[in-house]
Amino acid sequence: MKIETKDYTGFSAQKLLNDDFFIWSHKEKTPETENFWKELLHSGQLAPEEYKQACFILEVFNIKQRQIPSSKKEELWKRIVESNRRYKQKVRRIRISLFIAAAACLLIPLLLNKINVYHQDTIDKSLLRLSQTEVTLQGDEIQLILPKQAITIEGTTSNICHDSKGHITVNSEQLQESAFSKEENYNQLIVPNGKRSTLTFEDGTRMWVNAGSRVIYPNKFKKERREIFVDGEVYMEVARDEKCPFIVKTSTMDIRVLGTAFNVTAYKKDVQSSVVLASGSVSVKADTEEVKLVPNEMFSHSKHNGVHVKKVVVSDYTSWKDGIYIYHSEPLSSILNRISRYYGKEICYPPSIATFKCSGKLNLLEDLDSLLEGLTHTVPVNYTKTDEKYTFEERK
Repeated sequence: MKIETKDYTGFSAQKLLNDDFFIWSHKEKTPETENFWKELLHSGQLAPEEYKQACFILEVFNIKQRQIPSSKKEELWKRIVESNRRYKQKVRRIRISLFIAAAACLLIPLLLNKINVYHQDTIDKSLLRLSQTEVTLQGDEIQLILPKQAITIEGTTSNICHDSKGHITVNSEQLQESAFSKEENYNQLIVPNGKRSTLTFEDGTRMWVNAGSRVIYPNKFKKERREIFVDGEVYMEVARDEKCPFIVKTSTMDIRVLGTAFNVTAYKKDVQSSVVLASGSVSVKADTEEVKLVPNEMFSHSKHNGVHVKKVVVSDYTSWKDGIYIYHSEPLSSILNRISRYYGKEICYPPSIATFKCSGKLNLLEDLDSLLEGLTHTVPVNYTKTDEKYTFEERK
């Protein structure tokens, strides 16, 4: 029976990563599977850049292989054999073309270095691809995912430091060089609910990472710019370098800075994202609008209300890094959701109390039961605790 070769024309990197055959053939790589993909690339059926991006993400994040039935594997193997047979027949005819292509490959990088466009776009695409790739957290501990190793960090907090020589220190313990790559690549820090971390980059920029957050960053910044991705909440003190701007990307905003201190709240699951500027200046872009902030201003963005800028008290939005939560006329639902994320515990409440407005200050260094008990003295609510789950109701 003739096995039809799957048409990969127009496949994006994301689509390849959802393809059983692609994942299987790269997890169980053989000379035959390598030739199969080489033929598709040489024929022009598969876009080389998309293929490279998919291979890169597969290697960096170690995407789990789907279970493929034996019958399916046999079918895939027949497909490879048939494809490789056709490929060998073409080899003689394409040798001249390959020679020309090789010559072009030598010339193109020289031109690209002159205009510096391809290099810049490649960085953007790589970061975008990685930010769109979901990663399953193993356990409830903080994880630092490096190109060659995934490190689990026990405890409620962690301190990660990258120095100018490329060394990495986790909680004062320097990692072995075999754990990280000196080649251009990306690292990822995942901080689950109930945990916090600090992260210092090679340039001296320091970041406080709140619970339920994810940060993707290169193992070495480029000379022309420093760029990272954030999903969650971070407070940053950026080392100034006028020749190398710092760019923070989120799912809804791009933040461009030179040297400054600011807070970013941009959880993908939340309706609203915001940037609060403590010092210096930042330029924030969301949708088609771009705004330059001055100290004590907050930029907020939501799908329903668009972009807004207003004056704020900065400490109200940055004190979380010091274990203090300050809120002014805030809905109880927002307060309970934030507490739930910070402590990593499930908190439930009915719609009837969600809109209660509250003002006050909470000490996040207290144990959760003491904190919630204090909250019931300022809002007419009670709560019960069952199997680590907290349920609120209105006090009658």
